Amino acid sequence: MSESNIRKPSWFRFRGVSITREGTYYFLVFLFILAGAIVRSRIQLLMLLACMLLGPLLYNAWVVYRSLRYLKFSRKVPHLLSCGEAFFVELTVKNSGRNSTYAVVIEDQLVQTAGVDPEPAQKVEIFFAKVAKQSEAMLSYKAIIRKRGKYEIGPLTASTAFPLGLMRNARPDTVVSTVVVMPRLGSMMPAWRRLIQQEQTGFSSSKRQHGLLEGDFYGLREWRSGDPKQWIHWRSSAKQGELVVRQFEKQNQQDFVLLVDAWVPEEPTQEQKDRAERIISMAATAVRDLAGVGGCHLQLICCGAKLETIIGTVSQAYVVQAMHDLAIQVPTSKHPISETLRETLKTSKSGSRIVMLTTRDIDLTDTELFSRIWNDPKLRTDLGRVRTISAGRDEDAQFFHLPKAKQTEVLEEER
Repeated sequence: MSESNIRKPSWFRFRGVSITREGTYYFLVFLFILAGAIVRSRIQLLMLLACMLLGPLLYNAWVVYRSLRYLKFSRKVPHLLSCGEAFFVELTVKNSGRNSTYAVVIEDQLVQTAGVDPEPAQKVEIFFAKVAKQSEAMLSYKAIIRKRGKYEIGPLTASTAFPLGLMRNARPDTVVSTVVVMPRLGSMMPAWRRLIQQEQTGFSSSKRQHGLLEGDFYGLREWRSGDPKQWIHWRSSAKQGELVVRQFEKQNQQDFVLLVDAWVPEEPTQEQKDRAERIISMAATAVRDLAGVGGCHLQLICCGAKLETIIGTVSQAYVVQAMHDLAIQVPTSKHPISETLRETLKTSKSGSRIVMLTTRDIDLTDTELFSRIWNDPKLRTDLGRVRTISAGRDEDAQFFHLPKAKQTEVLEEER
């Protein structure tokens, strides 16, 4: 992308108004003629010409100063995206002034604020030929972000040099939009579904019945003594001439713990980085699939530069929060997985199953690494609840398939 002229330094700037390169040449010609008129004071035509040349310069400065005063900017973007998913950024300019504004250039930028290996800001320029008075104009550009993380679009800078191009007014605007780019999603293999089904059938002790109000409504019945008043279905009661109440179906729920260990050494190779990305993508895909199954109470623990934990029933809101935490997760070599696993065994329900996704070649029988667990008889017994899937041993390929990335470009522009 080409660099914007509004970012170039200028020796003259007043309230956002600066002289352009063309205006600089024009001003030098004006000074040359003015100097000639002063030296040769008898030649009044040179002085008259100098005054005539100064007029367009001042007029252009006055027009560009007023042009951007009444413009307001807004931006519309999706807040949650997948890696490699094309999306449109809609920029709207509203002109509340009495005159139309022409030739407005808006420089927008994309900045990665959280995530692994932040890259330099990407910039794009949008050109509005005309923004009519008391009206608004809208243009959009297409972008593709190919790396997970949290991004900010903005702030933007609007500029115009209309009508003569001698002076330019640049006005920054603080409108900023946040975009979260989820980890790349793949597909869970049949082995994963069999694993989940085994957990649902094998750990019946972890299934809990909800209260009546937490189930699905499936019918009506006559009122009984002790039924809450909020259960009464008044419309049906009026039709039947007697009180009837809503009846709810009790539901079972399965407890799972998904422990994501995004470990890399202090100086990781590209293969080790890719392995950590695969584990994070597998966790994101697993959460999405569990949301489709329903009836699942999940504790998601993301182990990286920061430890993030989400607990609750897997719903749409849960998936959004999980994608956000996984998107900004930074793999690290400093996270103590043994202590995290120990705390998980202590705080999780006794019947819940723990699935640990890790990049390490971990052996739960390692009494040195997991010494505090093995020295505790209760926690040592609870180790049977842990199922380890290690990318270090290529076990993730049995449960998860991740398509290869198409390109590495972060931002694409479409005018």
